[in-house]
Amino acid sequence: MDLFTRGQAAAATRLLRRAYRQEPEQQALLVNLGFTLMQQGHDGAAARCYGLVLAHPEPRVRRSAHKNLGLLRLWQGRHQEGWHHYRQRHSGHAFASSEWRGEPLNGRTLTVWNDLGMGDAFHFVRYTLPLLQRGERLRLAVHRSQIALFEQHLAWPLAAVVDRERIDLQAGPFIPLIHLAALLDPELHWGRGFAGPTFVGVERHAGAHVGLCWASNPGDPTMAPYKSSSPERLRQLAGTAPALSLQTDEPEAHARLGLEPPARDWIATLQRSARCSHVISVDTAVAHLAAGAGVPVQLLLGPVPDWRWRHGGAHPWYPSLRLDPAGLAAAAG
Repeated sequence: MDLFTRGQAAAATRLLRRAYRQEPEQQALLVNLGFTLMQQGHDGAAARCYGLVLAHPEPRVRRSAHKNLGLLRLWQGRHQEGWHHYRQRHSGHAFASSEWRGEPLNGRTLTVWNDLGMGDAFHFVRYTLPLLQRGERLRLAVHRSQIALFEQHLAWPLAAVVDRERIDLQAGPFIPLIHLAALLDPELHWGRGFAGPTFVGVERHAGAHVGLCWASNPGDPTMAPYKSSSPERLRQLAGTAPALSLQTDEPEAHARLGLEPPARDWIATLQRSARCSHVISVDTAVAHLAAGAGVPVQLLLGPVPDWRWRHGGAHPWYPSLRLDPAGLAAAAG
């Protein structure tokens, strides 16, 4: 998958096909092959690859095939089938038997665990609201860097916000955060129509600055090349307006463009975005955070974006967010 992580999906596909023809007993290769095909928009071929591996004897391989097939079906708008497969990505783990399936909680505290990226926590936390409105008691388990933000700026109160690395998933009812969407809103009508805001408590001072975030999470090297752009491209899109970086790290890029790097702190990022007239961002956590606070966001997408952006509806998850489907392709060019 080295070729894939360097942004060469077609070359990775050719290499994986050759390897599978030479070693057809290595069915695990089909998971990677399907993934490279997905990224090129070859839905049918990718689905066939995953389908051949769903009965693989190794649980890790089966889980990966179910997860990727689930994402593919969600991308196609086949939500029932998509959630069915996606929810099996934890099958076989001891903690999976404790997952909450919607039964009465009877006063027990439900742990809502974000096992995905930080942007997913900002995005799907909206699904805790219907349960709170029903009178349920929830604690949210997220990356420790997000705890203060959710404690101080989430638009509705939770019983607790805790470090996801320090919880015992077998100690009581829990549910992965994204599974709340599958349980409460499988066709995603409510979630896409949610008007927010998700984050409050930061005064909006919309100045002339345009916020820029050009790189996706480097902790996901598989997908970062397909979601990232260049700071020069985003600076060009900002026009003559002064730019304000919302991109952490990237010291060379900041020096090259004469931008001040932001602090590695989510509350500081929220405050910084509130100073912007609008934000231009790739598909990463900053876009979810800014849009969740009502800041106008132009989201740059590649030709095969994440599944959640394909069927956006009247407004794609956030009223202040505008999809730019050609943005990342233009950035690459």
